[in-house]
Amino acid sequence: MRFKRLLWLLPLFFCAALPVKADTDYVWVNGSYSTISNGYAVGPYGGSLNGTPTQFFCVDFNDSIQGNTGWLANVTGLTNTTGYTQTLQHNQTFYLQAAWLVSKMMQNPKNTALDTQLQWAIWFLSLTPAQQKNTSFFDYKTDVSWDQAALDAVDAGFSATGWEILTPTGGYGQEFLVAGPGAATPEPSTIVLLAAGLVALLVAAHKKT
Repeated sequence: MRFKRLLWLLPLFFCAALPVKADTDYVWVNGSYSTISNGYAVGPYGGSLNGTPTQFFCVDFNDSIQGNTGWLANVTGLTNTTGYTQTLQHNQTFYLQAAWLVSKMMQNPKNTALDTQLQWAIWFLSLTPAQQKNTSFFDYKTDVSWDQAALDAVDAGFSATGWEILTPTGGYGQEFLVAGPGAATPEPSTIVLLAAGLVALLVAAHKKT
């Protein structure tokens, strides 16, 4: 009987293992950044997501913000299967490319020269084809080179499980990528470990009956 009672707990266990995410998060940018390039602040930006300290990576060149400001943002999991209607680009490939470029920033923290190259590459990628054609970006050839490397990585299977796209709900804010604290989906290894623990519990309970 004890074993059967534990089986009833299975659905509750897996529901508890899955993250509970609101449709919107509150983004606060505290004004910190990596460096300044051509008058623009280069990420990562410091701030908080629903009160939790978070690094933000800007994927939106066409909108500007001030430090020490906040806004509500729609949350879209980068690897979601329901589409990208709430995002600015509506294009998963763009966000995967941007995530690959951001991952290079994260692998080389406090390398402001590299941060600058990668940030401009993301910003260039976020422009429309017409804007790219007429852009006055100071080093667009480097941008194109990084963007092609990112596309090659995506074509080779680069994945960004757990990353989120934060898109402003109103007329103020920038679109950001976040990883880690703002992850929308738990790592598969976490689910496996939780499941293994439950299986061990059920087996032990069965042996006692």
